[in-house]
Amino acid sequence: MKKPPLNVFAADVQSGRLRRSDRDEDTILFGYQDGCPVEAAVSLTMPVRADQYDAMGGLLPIFEMNLPEGQLKESLRNQFAKVVPEFDDLDLLSIVGSSQIGRLRYAQQEQLGKKIPEQSLQEILTYKGSSDLFAHLLERFATYSGVSGVQPKVLVREQEALERFTHHGATHLVKAFDARRFPELAVNEFICAQGAAAAGIATSRVRLSENRQFLVVDRFDLSSNGQYLGIEDFCVLDGRRAHGRYDGSYEGIAKRITDFVSTEQLAHAREQFALMVVYSCAIENGDAHRKNFSVLYDDPESQVKFAPAYDLVSTTPYIPKDTLALELGGTKRFPDRKQLIRFVRHVTGASERAASQLLDQVAHGVSAAIAAAKNYAKQHPDAGRFVERLVAAMTRGHERSIVGPKNR
Repeated sequence: MKKPPLNVFAADVQSGRLRRSDRDEDTILFGYQDGCPVEAAVSLTMPVRADQYDAMGGLLPIFEMNLPEGQLKESLRNQFAKVVPEFDDLDLLSIVGSSQIGRLRYAQQEQLGKKIPEQSLQEILTYKGSSDLFAHLLERFATYSGVSGVQPKVLVREQEALERFTHHGATHLVKAFDARRFPELAVNEFICAQGAAAAGIATSRVRLSENRQFLVVDRFDLSSNGQYLGIEDFCVLDGRRAHGRYDGSYEGIAKRITDFVSTEQLAHAREQFALMVVYSCAIENGDAHRKNFSVLYDDPESQVKFAPAYDLVSTTPYIPKDTLALELGGTKRFPDRKQLIRFVRHVTGASERAASQLLDQVAHGVSAAIAAAKNYAKQHPDAGRFVERLVAAMTRGHERSIVGPKNR
């Protein structure tokens, strides 16, 4: 039986429709509505036009960007296996389409009407029960969680948000982790986020639950007036699907920043990107891939700026021989100070002295992260062995990437 098309909404305006081709079901077509305003374009890479956009064997990058992965995807597959036996990406998008990161929404009906249940964040942050709270959250919020990433996560709507926002969308991201594979991962990200903020890197507010099992992250794509901002990662902006997240280089992302970020925001964007890359090298983060850098905008005709940092973790405590996610200077080996100075100058156009000062700024952030980790170990002695590995990784990264042989 032929499946119905999926209506695509940009900030509540119906932009167009996604459907399978009549000639080839593996080809997905997107066409704009007649008279669609240019402000309702679905992507910076897909301006409004009369001709259809098409993709074979999957969705176009902007529609694939938030598809669930890992445990969340598996949960949805299991939940809908009987209803949708031939489960593909367009089916998955139709299931989670009512709630997405960013300004796009999807529905088979002509109007968006699905409301997200409310959840007390305080319950998550203070939970002390023995049952699996995340399993409950997954069961309740999986179909409202248009968000990518292998780490277990769901989108939730804060109960108290009713007082601030008139819409009924998700307000926060809740992350969990597999304690057997990635012990103390929530703590790892919490500490790395603190260090990034100390380094002058814009970040979202991140809170750690008392049982250390969850991170509650404020959505940076949600404005103070309750409107969702457009967000596009650098897979989308480079015309790549999600499986290409580890392809290419940081220099390539810098070029795309120049191509897409508004002129008045460009200097700040370049500096923030350089800070993020240097910080990732210094904390030995081997997962700073294309999907972990993004831009934000009200609509495609408005100002485009660089998004805050997210998904910051030190990966070598789990994968001792990990490397960079993307190439830097033609290699994925973690760089030394000289290579990073060269990179910063290439990205920002700064003098060697200014580039060196930016590295000093990152050094301050790494020191703050190390101090936070040591303080955490004092409060939670059972995490001592992991914290030792985390501190060792950050110290090693700091000495290699920031201090350098001539400055020791």
